[in-house]
Amino acid sequence: MPDKYQIVVAGAGPGGCIFARDLARAGLDVVVFEKENRDALGHNWSDAVERIALQAIGIDVPAEDTVNRGPLVKKAGVADRPAAIFEEHAYPDMEVWAPDYCCKKEIQFRYITTDRRALAQLLVDQAMAAGVTFRFRQEVIAPVTAGGSSLSEISVTGIEVRDLETQRTTTVSASVTADDTGFASVLRTALPVETGIARPFTEDEFALVHRTVRKRDPAKIAGDRITDHYRYPYRTGYQWVQTLNEEEIDIGAGIKFNADTQGPQETVERFIARHPSITGTVVRGGGGRCLVGRSPYSLVAGGFVIIGDAGSQTIPMTGCGAGGAMIGGKLAAKAVISAAAEGKTDIAALWPYNLDWFVGSGRGANYAALTALRSILQKLPEESNAFLFKKDVFSGEMLTQSINGLFQAPTLPLMLKTFVRCLTRPGLLMQLNKATTLGTALYKHYQRYPANWNPDIFQQWCRTSDRLFSKAE
Repeated sequence: MPDKYQIVVAGAGPGGCIFARDLARAGLDVVVFEKENRDALGHNWSDAVERIALQAIGIDVPAEDTVNRGPLVKKAGVADRPAAIFEEHAYPDMEVWAPDYCCKKEIQFRYITTDRRALAQLLVDQAMAAGVTFRFRQEVIAPVTAGGSSLSEISVTGIEVRDLETQRTTTVSASVTADDTGFASVLRTALPVETGIARPFTEDEFALVHRTVRKRDPAKIAGDRITDHYRYPYRTGYQWVQTLNEEEIDIGAGIKFNADTQGPQETVERFIARHPSITGTVVRGGGGRCLVGRSPYSLVAGGFVIIGDAGSQTIPMTGCGAGGAMIGGKLAAKAVISAAAEGKTDIAALWPYNLDWFVGSGRGANYAALTALRSILQKLPEESNAFLFKKDVFSGEMLTQSINGLFQAPTLPLMLKTFVRCLTRPGLLMQLNKATTLGTALYKHYQRYPANWNPDIFQQWCRTSDRLFSKAE
């Protein structure tokens, strides 16, 4: 195995594969190190993946008017690939119910249900076709660095890799290294604390998720009507139900990691117990942690970029991360291609990735605002959330925006409506005002992200960010 590459990617997640694919298409030498076997990539269940992200990476997504009108015929992601990546059922419209099922809102659900294992194989195929080398069963264990310990001085010059078959450790050098190691952020968190970007994610930045796909009893379906819906916010998180086809139903829940409430599996089992058509036959499923925290303030250092869950490129209100990771991979590749054309890999040359993520794409600014909004609103009692549903403060428009990863700054008419409808709940009104004011402040602050690398200006921006986020805690 060579010990020197132009680009090394740690992890074969959706973002890492897109990053590697785009770089290889631009003629750069790329290798991906992945600790799992190829066939183990991706979740063993389906996920709602943003339609706009799939389209951005070149996948043919069925038109919205072909879904949610009956079973969707499975289609290949690209014309020359026989395996389907989309489930038989998807929906552009979704019912969102209050926590106590007292009322519901109709939202536009801009996702499509996608087989994550089939998607993972498709992305590896595309990267390989572009010329990317994959090394499976190779665990990236540490970065190799040079220079000082500050973000201005440090440079990542490669990685240490352990072969999981032989247990041999090898040092691999690279001009640019990408961290796509998931929320463990193996490389980023091993950098010196002085960089300001090495902070591990805390328990407060995770949700616990459980989902199960069950068989339904055909003889009992007619008398046990279940519509696709979200129940949100519920138990400091959310619950969902979606019918995949005539025989299978997907039920799941996401609960704040350290919440003093029932866990997601218990939430799911309680729902199943109320519906006799849902059998005990498990088709697939699983669970674990889901990242809903905030990104480090910089996704780059000298010779280093951060992609996907390693940089918390996930929608805070739902934990959906595949779309953000793929967009992050494209934006990171764009910056690296431009830097390589100039023969540079320092932080200043890679800085456009930060600007594209936090400002240009709008994702970083929206996610930051939603992180603060979620942190405050999930502390409200369920009775208060139900009240906000009934009063239409949690409107269909607002839920459409937030569930799809967009922060909606309050307009004057909206503020007046909220004030009138919550006048009898002054404490609740104060919490809502705090959440929207702080979210708006963070969104505007991220829109002013430093346009170029300047350590003094960046540190000042970081201090303001810390101050704003501390108000949500």
